[in-house]
Amino acid sequence: MTKVIGIDIVEFEEIKERLSDRFIKRILSEREQVRYFNMKNTDSRIAYLAGRFAAKEAYTKVYKNFDHSLNFVDVEIINDEYGAPYIVSKYKPEDDVNVSISHSRNYAVAVCIKD
Repeated sequence: MTKVIGIDIVEFEEIKERLSDRFIKRILSEREQVRYFNMKNTDSRIAYLAGRFAAKEAYTKVYKNFDHSLNFVDVEIINDEYGAPYIVSKYKPEDDVNVSISHSRNYAVAVCIKD
């Protein structure tokens, strides 16, 4: 069985430059927005948004092509009870794509792996 991998890296400064309500609503689902707006720390918000953006970009690289244009709000990165991220997607709900997100001082990186 062949594994397919997608990876993306996002610089926090790029997110800060693009930050607006419109951008947030284009990237984050309603559930993700609730978590984002409940964060009090601006740096945490930027890291969260950058991580979700990177994960969704990595997810698109796994599939390379969708039947319809991909809408980022239809791909959710949710955390399980242990804090590990997982994907809920309207595009491929039956698929099991593993996701991992990591942050440094200035970057977020995400990798998605599909068996």
